[in-house]
Amino acid sequence: MGFDLIGIVGPIACGKGVIVDYLKQKHGYISFSLSSILHDELKKQGITVFTRTTLQDRGDELRKKEGEGVLAKRAIEQLKAQSSKLKAEKIIIEGIRNQGEVAYLRTIPGFYLIAVDAKREIRYQRVLSRGKPWDPKDWKTFLQVDGRDRGDTETSNGQQVRKCMELADIRIENNG
Repeated sequence: MGFDLIGIVGPIACGKGVIVDYLKQKHGYISFSLSSILHDELKKQGITVFTRTTLQDRGDELRKKEGEGVLAKRAIEQLKAQSSKLKAEKIIIEGIRNQGEVAYLRTIPGFYLIAVDAKREIRYQRVLSRGKPWDPKDWKTFLQVDGRDRGDTETSNGQQVRKCMELADIRIENNG
């Protein structure tokens, strides 16, 4: 494919975006978010207001229907189709949430996975500060969403951030 490919995985509000921004600014990477595929899918269904739950549900549905690596596969297909326009050799895949996505990306030579994490309390404060419309607004809801995201109660086609993080080549603690 001709890309240096880095995957970023981590729980909600751990600071993945900070790492992505650094790699883009200092090393010339461009980024592709797996959630953009989910946004497009939901728009096709006439859904224009997204919640974390609707995004998670659609991702789970796609993985169940088309295989656990479907989002990564679609991302790479889109990047290959755009490669003549992109002129980029350094790509970051954001929003990895399932081991199947990691497995698919591992088939690409030179792929590295970076896990970013932070303490739950710090992440909760970041969620409140950033004010994204789909983010939880209270501690109880945050814990529920965070548990699902990490894969505490998920099936093989569901959210598995914790398991993906265990597969990382590099781990960054972002508690600052």
